Amino acid sequence: MNTVLVTGVTGNIGSHVLFELLFDLYSKNEEAAIYVLIRKQPTKSAKQRLLDEVFTEQLIPQKIAPFYKEYLEKYIHVIEGEINNFTLPADAGNNITVYHLAASVNLSNTEKAKNEIAHVNYINTQAFFEVIKSRTKKLVFVSTAFSRGEIEGEITDDYHSATDFDFRNFYEAYKMKVEKLVLEIAKENDFSCTIARPSVVSGRLIDYPKFVSSRYIVFYSIGEFFKKMKKLYPDLGKIRMALNIDGGLNIVPVDYVAKGIIRAAEIKEEQLNITLTQNVPTQYIITNILQKCGVEIELVAEEPKNKTTIEKLFYKTIGSQLVKYSTSKKHYFESKLIRKILADIEEPNMLDSFSEVYNFAHNINFDNTNIKLEPSNL
Repeated sequence: MNTVLVTGVTGNIGSHVLFELLFDLYSKNEEAAIYVLIRKQPTKSAKQRLLDEVFTEQLIPQKIAPFYKEYLEKYIHVIEGEINNFTLPADAGNNITVYHLAASVNLSNTEKAKNEIAHVNYINTQAFFEVIKSRTKKLVFVSTAFSRGEIEGEITDDYHSATDFDFRNFYEAYKMKVEKLVLEIAKENDFSCTIARPSVVSGRLIDYPKFVSSRYIVFYSIGEFFKKMKKLYPDLGKIRMALNIDGGLNIVPVDYVAKGIIRAAEIKEEQLNITLTQNVPTQYIITNILQKCGVEIELVAEEPKNKTTIEKLFYKTIGSQLVKYSTSKKHYFESKLIRKILADIEEPNMLDSFSEVYNFAHNINFDNTNIKLEPSNL
């Protein structure tokens, strides 16, 4: 029986990795011991967090709905602890497939952000590997497609032969640092390791119900900001949005990402970008979002100097993290290896689907509790 350890399951990608693992067991008629490491909260146990944050009615894919309760009871074992402070049960054995997703995603460039990223994403990850390194068979370490930093033109899966890095923030810099660290640990302890790098993650586009995500962040947060502003200030006027008119963003649905991460456990390659072959033009993204918010926009090449009150607020908060991406150089991801390992799955067309993907989140006010559930067929 296979033994699996997953960290970060209460996150968006992590929850979908867990859904995929359960579906794999069901469809292959296999058994496994799936250990999930979750930290408790002051008023909530780790087990309760799993039920409340992952296995919610709004988020559960239809394909696991008929059997997930039975499989949850049978195959999932909750380890309550922190990444840097937990005990892996002896009966988990020494032949474990590890999916390590737990991380802080803080795109700020403040000293506080640097300390958080260094502590959570680097120091705690080192402590995590002290516990699991001698008991691991295969590690899939989930990084980010942006750990290469700012780059123009084609981006291949091989980041580590590069010598020049232009990082936009501490998050990218430390992800690259940790990638190199975990590959060293894998070599020293003789286990296989694949770095899996998703780009910007959106709601589902393959599994039903479509468009759902456990969190609506990054490009969604632009819409959330302006939807609120429009409600507070109906006459907020024209907003000047800084972007590269030729640029694009690689947005990949979370269910496609999860499928790629699961398949990454079966490959020998050390680096895998989980990206789509086609970017969505940044201009198209921003225009769609702000039109849906009822906000008039003007596209500009750089952050305006003489900002309006609302522009000041935007560029000080969300804009301070995201403008570095909207003004990025024109680039595209090669995406050959991910298409090879997911050849049996049709590649989602994010350009055609973007409006539906964003509008879904906008219409539920970026909160899954606002999703109207279908009456169960009892």
